[in-house]
Amino acid sequence: MPPSTTLPISYTPALLHIRTDPLSGRKYHASAALPAGTDLFGNIAPYACTIWKRFRNEVCAECWRYDGGRRTFLTRRDDHGLGPSSTVPPNGDVAHPERSSTTAGLWFCDAKCQRGWVTREGLAAVDLLRQLEPARQKKLKPKPKPNSGARAQRAVDTDELELTPESVERAWDAVRDKERSPKVVRRWRDLQLEDYEADMARYVLLALNRCLREQCNPLLCSHSKRNSDIQSETGSQSEGPTEANGYDHEPSEWETFASLQVNELQLLNACPQILQHQHRIYQLLKGKFGSPAAEKSGPAGRTLEPNLADLVTIANVRTILGVDPGNAFGIWEVPLMEESECLGFALYPVASFFNHHCAANVRKERDGRRLRFVTTCAVEAGEELCISYGHAENMDLAMRQKELLEGWYFECRCSRCISEGEGEGTGTDREGYGDRLETQPRRKLTR
Repeated sequence: MPPSTTLPISYTPALLHIRTDPLSGRKYHASAALPAGTDLFGNIAPYACTIWKRFRNEVCAECWRYDGGRRTFLTRRDDHGLGPSSTVPPNGDVAHPERSSTTAGLWFCDAKCQRGWVTREGLAAVDLLRQLEPARQKKLKPKPKPNSGARAQRAVDTDELELTPESVERAWDAVRDKERSPKVVRRWRDLQLEDYEADMARYVLLALNRCLREQCNPLLCSHSKRNSDIQSETGSQSEGPTEANGYDHEPSEWETFASLQVNELQLLNACPQILQHQHRIYQLLKGKFGSPAAEKSGPAGRTLEPNLADLVTIANVRTILGVDPGNAFGIWEVPLMEESECLGFALYPVASFFNHHCAANVRKERDGRRLRFVTTCAVEAGEELCISYGHAENMDLAMRQKELLEGWYFECRCSRCISEGEGEGTGTDREGYGDRLETQPRRKLTR
């Protein structure tokens, strides 16, 4: 995102702004002195998310309630119970689809949670997930023996010590060559995905569906367009808004989501086999949803959104998968404890500009699917606002460094780590570790 670009989000006070640093990238700074307990955004909702298959039948898809594996509180499934005359504005759906016996993999606490999900995502999203779920493998097939000749399919078989943008692009070029054949694309509809691949495909599909709904229904994001209150600066603070707005917070638009730093190369160098997973995810989505013929294959002849096929492109799928590592927040079982389960992950674009510090001055709080970011101490004007990734802040220096290096693949150079390394105690200056978290390749530990 260029330094002058503002983030499309409804946000009342001009409490913080974005600075761009050549080393640490985009990061939040306080626009004025802030007391402890300051709520920086209010509640913000994710743009896209996924619940891991292991927990999907135990977690409410809307409020993310989890009761230690018990399911008795989940009373609604998919769109069941919503009558044909149900109106869920603004959703772009003119009629309720004929229900299929195939599940979409959605469970809800009650009718309120169910309606909240359908209002936001649309009834068409239930159809899309129903069509996707049969592609999930019922039984895992034994992994084939490595084939050193499958260079385009398995980036791990390259001659390079690490992957380069050129080698990754060549691998995707091979997929582009194949998709020129309609016959090949039709065969992709029958691909069977591993659970990880299917879970990631759900995340990609919901992100594409959200993008489509924003295009078809400008009112979904008009509030945020009218009030872009987060400032962006290079060198000096730009002028902020002069008055507050009265709108509810809306999820960030596709443009903000897609503007997050793509961490594809770092992810693939940490886990080269993921490139093959990404190819299969794209191929399945292209086969099922990425052609005009696929758009007409909904349950009981239902015609899905006419422009979805235009969005199922290599560029869009790579972007959605590429912004996940380094920007995603874990959906953790609450209250958060050492043994809490990670139920899935979610992308909150406007929260992705927080840098890491081992003595963070901002904490995150989850209320259902929404996050709040609250200052933990008094913050001076111009001071960087940082959160802590994972649970490293309570560890000693050696353990923190090991945890962050193994979990997020960076050597933390925040002031606390530097001062403790020099034997000077805990530092208070909050300068990010130098390399944005946006460069970390995968979520061994989610934020």
